[in-house]
Amino acid sequence: MVNFKKLVAILCSATMVIGASVTAFAADPPAPSSQPGTGNIVAYSIDTVTVPTTLKVSFNPQGWTIYKDANDTTGTTAQIVSLNYAVSSMATMNRKFTVSFEASGTPGSTGDPVVFVDSADKAAPKTDDNPDGAEFGELKLYLATAGGQALVTESRDGTAFAVTDGVANITTDLLADVTLTPATGGNQVFVAGEDKAESEIAFKLGKAEYQLKADAHPSFDTTQEAFKTMVEPKKLGEIVGFTFTGAMNTNADWTKANLSAIAITPTYEFDDADGTEEDITGGGKNQIKPVGAVTVLTGSYDSTNTRYQIALPEGVVISNVSEVTNIAVNGATITDIATNGNGAVVRVNRSTVSAALGTDWPTTNELVFTFTIGSTNYKSTMSKN
Repeated sequence: MVNFKKLVAILCSATMVIGASVTAFAADPPAPSSQPGTGNIVAYSIDTVTVPTTLKVSFNPQGWTIYKDANDTTGTTAQIVSLNYAVSSMATMNRKFTVSFEASGTPGSTGDPVVFVDSADKAAPKTDDNPDGAEFGELKLYLATAGGQALVTESRDGTAFAVTDGVANITTDLLADVTLTPATGGNQVFVAGEDKAESEIAFKLGKAEYQLKADAHPSFDTTQEAFKTMVEPKKLGEIVGFTFTGAMNTNADWTKANLSAIAITPTYEFDDADGTEEDITGGGKNQIKPVGAVTVLTGSYDSTNTRYQIALPEGVVISNVSEVTNIAVNGATITDIATNGNGAVVRVNRSTVSAALGTDWPTTNELVFTFTIGSTNYKSTMSKN
């Protein structure tokens, strides 16, 4: 909404008449005009945001040296090999965006299931020092989206992002392969669901700057449509980046996976940044908490009482189990839960889990509990026991 303030200027003129013998009488004022004045709005607005249209990721459990292209002479032995990606804003307002990723597998003819886990340790081989790690042969995969430590300034081929003579050189191809160092914190884990895994990451984007073209002469008669042709970019808006990271069980034969490939599909959503965004401490540059983000919790199995227990975060207390909504295990809805005396733990009986899963009881050793309290989504992964 645009608010106009009325400014009324009254111009007064007076004539001093000298001489006692002269008397001046005021004339009747002229009738007011019935024609209102008009004012044009000279403003420019654009919401342009450019995103990469292709994603390239390779899964490399054995740590082979993978080369990203013919010009890559170094290669990488990372288990998750990904190009780095960026999103650029040329909007005239600060923007925020969330990109949601869905990882789905291309089925193989036969094979063992691939299990998404929520930490690198759980994907690493099980040892005395890593008791929650993967057993021999388990195809466990930790996959996450990581933000960049700093704003993106160039593509990997060395093209510096800039405005030259009023033209920005931003393209979808350049944004699909940028120079970026991942942040060490704020990774958004791919959470396993039914037949897919999902992750969300969100950022703020500072606005671009515009200027009048050299031959532009806006006037009282300039319309907004005409004004659009009179401006050009002066300074780029902010460019933020992300990439994929993760780990895979090295103590397993991944050629036996029931997936021949894993496809990652992005969906982008944009809105104006209104200042209420919540920054992620230790995350990527301009990274914010996405709506619907999942908080990972620690779970354990109480063998004495044959129930699963999920400890809530410090400060989160439920006075009634009805506050826990959308609770499910491996995608199956659960209707019977309990809590401990101080409301800091969610408890689910093993018999309840068994009834919910029925014949879908997992062949792997993983149970994934998901639920919501208030507006926060939670997840906890533990052994089925």
